[in-house]
Amino acid sequence: MTDKSYYLEIGGDVKGLIGDGEFKGIAGDISGGVINQYIITQKSGVEIQSQPLIKGSPYLGLFKFEEGDKDKFFGRDNWIIELTDYLKQKNVLLLLGASGSGKSSLVQAGLIPKLKDNFGANRLVNLTFVPDVNPFESFYGCLLGNRYTQSQAKLAQAVKEDTLIKVVEGLKNNSDLWFIFIDQFEELFTRTPKTERDIFIKSLIKLIENNNSLVKIVMTMRADFLDKLSPYPSLGKIHDQYSKMLTDMDESELRLAIAEPAARNGVIFEKGLINQIIADFYEQAGSLPLLQYTLDLLWEKDHIQNRVLNNKIYQEIGGVTGALEKQADKIYSQFNEQQRKAAEEIFLELISLEGEKAVSRRADKSSFEQEEMQREVLYQLIDNRLLVSKGEDGKATVEVAHEELLRCWQVLQDLIREKEEIIVLRSRLYADAKQWDDLQKQDAVKASSELWGGSKLAKIVEFQKNNSLPNLEAVAIEFIKASISQAERQKNEKIRTARRIAVGSLVAVVVSTGLGLMAWKQTQQAELNLANARGFSSVSLFNEHKELEAFVEAIKAGKTLQNQHAYDRVVMNTLQKLLNRKSEHNRLLGHNMRVTSVSFSRDGRTLASGSRDNTIKLWNIRTGKEIRTLQGHNSRVFSVSFSRDGKTLASGSDDKTIKLWNVETGQEIRTFKGHNSIVYSVSFSRDGKTLASGSDDKTIKLWNVETGQEIRTFKGHNSIVYSVSFSPDGKTLATSSGDNTIKLWNVETGQEIRTLSGHNSFVYSVNFSSDGKTLVTGSGDKTIKLWNVETGQEIRTLSGHNSFVRSVSFSSDGKTLATGSGDKTIKLWNIETGQEIRTFKGHNKPVSSVSFSSNGKTLATGSDDKTIKLWNGSTGQAIRTLKGHNGSVFSVNFSSDGKTLATGSDDKTIKLWNVETGQEIRTLQGHNKPVTSVSFSRDGRTLASGSWDNTIKLWDIETGQEIRTLSGHNGYVYSVSFSPDGKTLATGSGDKTIKLWNVETGQAIRTLKGHNGSVFSVNFSPDGKTLATGSDDKTIKLWNGSTGQEIRTLSGDNSIVFSVNFSSDGKTLATGSDDKTIKLWNVETGKEIHTLTGHDRSVTSVSFSPDGKTLASGSWDNTIKLWNGSNGWDLDALMGRSCDWVRVYLHNPNSGVREEDRGLCDGIGGKSSVSGF
Repeated sequence: MTDKSYYLEIGGDVKGLIGDGEFKGIAGDISGGVINQYIITQKSGVEIQSQPLIKGSPYLGLFKFEEGDKDKFFGRDNWIIELTDYLKQKNVLLLLGASGSGKSSLVQAGLIPKLKDNFGANRLVNLTFVPDVNPFESFYGCLLGNRYTQSQAKLAQAVKEDTLIKVVEGLKNNSDLWFIFIDQFEELFTRTPKTERDIFIKSLIKLIENNNSLVKIVMTMRADFLDKLSPYPSLGKIHDQYSKMLTDMDESELRLAIAEPAARNGVIFEKGLINQIIADFYEQAGSLPLLQYTLDLLWEKDHIQNRVLNNKIYQEIGGVTGALEKQADKIYSQFNEQQRKAAEEIFLELISLEGEKAVSRRADKSSFEQEEMQREVLYQLIDNRLLVSKGEDGKATVEVAHEELLRCWQVLQDLIREKEEIIVLRSRLYADAKQWDDLQKQDAVKASSELWGGSKLAKIVEFQKNNSLPNLEAVAIEFIKASISQAERQKNEKIRTARRIAVGSLVAVVVSTGLGLMAWKQTQQAELNLANARGFSSVSLFNEHKELEAFVEAIKAGKTLQNQHAYDRVVMNTLQKLLNRKSEHNRLLGHNMRVTSVSFSRDGRTLASGSRDNTIKLWNIRTGKEIRTLQGHNSRVFSVSFSRDGKTLASGSDDKTIKLWNVETGQEIRTFKGHNSIVYSVSFSRDGKTLASGSDDKTIKLWNVETGQEIRTFKGHNSIVYSVSFSPDGKTLATSSGDNTIKLWNVETGQEIRTLSGHNSFVYSVNFSSDGKTLVTGSGDKTIKLWNVETGQEIRTLSGHNSFVRSVSFSSDGKTLATGSGDKTIKLWNIETGQEIRTFKGHNKPVSSVSFSSNGKTLATGSDDKTIKLWNGSTGQAIRTLKGHNGSVFSVNFSSDGKTLATGSDDKTIKLWNVETGQEIRTLQGHNKPVTSVSFSRDGRTLASGSWDNTIKLWDIETGQEIRTLSGHNGYVYSVSFSPDGKTLATGSGDKTIKLWNVETGQAIRTLKGHNGSVFSVNFSPDGKTLATGSDDKTIKLWNGSTGQEIRTLSGDNSIVFSVNFSSDGKTLATGSDDKTIKLWNVETGKEIHTLTGHDRSVTSVSFSPDGKTLASGSWDNTIKLWNGSNGWDLDALMGRSCDWVRVYLHNPNSGVREEDRGLCDGIGGKSSVSGF
């Protein structure tokens, strides 16, 4: 490397390329192994510009690199070496990585050319394919495209388990190396029906097990599809033995990938531009296709006659974070209304939903060529590289150019949100139609059972009538026709049956009445079906972190149940789950582009937000209403900050200026000019007299707020200054930079105090704790670091985010830290322990800003998804987890005052716990085998315990001493329960009986028989009249406590019942089961009300607190969970609580709620006005 190489000119780090004095990677054309094949490491910028100019773009945009693009593929040298060496030793590779991480390009343009160099281009047979509806056909097409004839390749068309081995045995020459590359392996799970998928996987496993060293099998798959392997243990083994996870490019690799292609064409970048591109790349969560697209567009738009790609054009096209969306918007804006509708229809057909993610799907190109308008729009989308077409005429397919388009383009995101029901229904339609079509060839009767009817068929017919499902595949159209025909036949048969019954006028009247009743019942059932469907829809929305939408759907379902005086378990469970897990508190919609910064006023009443739409908005936190929009900046707003008194707001912008605004009037007070580039951060000193600003020009400036004069400029950083923060006493300023460092400055003298180093990437955010002793920083290396301000020493590193940490904020008491990340999540951390408290999910794009309100109760977050969300930082599902036992927890029980919890364990001990603090009070020892049950007497003075040693022991709670041992059962004693008056003790045993004992004398009163298995749990109702028992025979029985007679058997829990417990009012029974769940039952009706999930193993014990608000559960997963169950099984109460939560959104005009839903909660719930925070 020369001392004046262009690589050093653009900020390249030699250590990034050299390890132990030698170049770590191979270079450029992948034929050698020395560094001098990179032009940028051997020539200066001037020398590169003196080369012949090649005008064609060296960047690929959204297209994948192919083998022929090897001379444009840079930066993955170390991976190419690693994979080449790996395949010398092994024959199978599963390469995993995120969407857009470059898996396919690495194999095509890196690995395959290198293998050809090693083995000889004539020997290596490259068999690359993407599995489709029939993966055997996909492989067949791949063989045809290579060197094989149709008669030879037809071997691959057989859908059989031995097909792949037969193809290898029949076609492969002994000296050839077959490289079978199955790209986008996840398509097996999204495109291929189960029958073909199962057979292909078995065929693939057989080929792998054949272990032919001249057959290399490489698969690439998105890491988020790993769960799809779980039904296939053989694939799980492949993952365990042969997988590698492709990591993100580091900065040195990115510099090579960005600069080298241009250099080979005789072009360089304007100074500082590559650093800006890398910073934006990490802000966009590291999408390589977006990077390539931006560079390709930059090349196209820039006038490269001067041989320099410049920052002005880069900003104009929107940079890495906005180029694709901006270009897509430009193309879309040129369409008229009819063309836009055609474009939407095309995109809808090319999008599918996998869980919460929108993914691309291929479709036949011919399906869009029948209508002239649609054909015209299709070709425009292809010409503008938003869609890509593959294959020859007749078999050509079309798909979205890259899934990044689905994530980056707001038009498509809005379309997906609006048409989600259609997308989901169409996906189910295609899957069921394919299954029906396959069965038709084997068993027509069985195939008819796959046809749709009822509400599903009605919905699809409605969509068709509205023309909401154009371009359907032929098999889907045939499926719908067959479903309609079958429904008509069934309807006619019912009519004929009714006519046969209608004999005589009297009978006719009766039948007429009956049919009227039937019609009413059918209408009622349709309503209940709709409620149930909305319940499932709500669950799906919640899993996608769309809390508000989930609540609206669930409340609609609940209102239907209330109107019908009905019960639906799905709806009840959903409402309870939403209430338990809700974390978002409100949302504010109004910006037209990404929200870059949010800031609370000190009184917590006003929130300011800055956006890339060049505006600042002020919001009323209580109502969610926009107070006003501040306009004046000529470019993107990157930072907003309130003065301490809340009267002044400062904003920093891409237009190189800082503006001060009067918060009350919205008037601009003054503009500060002085920076030479983007102002990324602004911060007021505590006294409000000084403002600090950090800029892309690598400087920090201090300004006099009153006069607008610049006080001082701090220089020292070698890259962008992303964040500035004053210490609480105003004497120290902390700054963070793209040079990976944090600097502390003396505000009065301007001298640098110290530099903090430790992060491995850009430091995006810095913030002081309230006492000024601790500094927190968030970085592109995905970590948060805490620093001792006085010594400069690193205190702790917090890890957990999966992408860059863009923003950090302390709560006012300094105990909690909030962090916002490119992984779209917000995390709360305990500062003292460094432990993660909880994660908030809900944003659809990177979280750019986080800010606590002054009381610490509300957290505001701003995101690239253009929204601001308000979160309640104190909510969660489980209240506390108690740990201390050395074995499984078999039993838990509250004392009558609710202050003490007793637990019995496999470790033969009983522990007493303080419920409020979670601290252990005492351990009781005496049983010789596991303690399976514990129960307090009503006065709280005595505890009974049952054990596998066949005995029951009574204990004095105050002293911990054993009072008495009761013997009589012929099997393990699994459960004990005091009657409310404390005079009787009930016990359940492995001998299938229940015994009632006189507590005072220790004598057995009565034995109850009826269960066909071990009795694991017994519990008296609060009035002592009823005894509940749970058994190994999977039933729960209710008994008359006085006579011993069986009252009722509850069934439906198709698993062993380990524990039963009555609520304090005796109306609800909780049961813990072998299926890891807790179920709640209505005692009067015997109906199941609710299911709680969360344990990882069998739930062996459940117990209500005396006030009925908390339910404790113990499990073989060695934990005890406390559940907030207040009114959780009362529909009216659930609806009231749900409406109380959602009401603030309904009254907030900027929440995005549809107008027709704003009256959803009128008359429901206990709060009549909008609740504040």
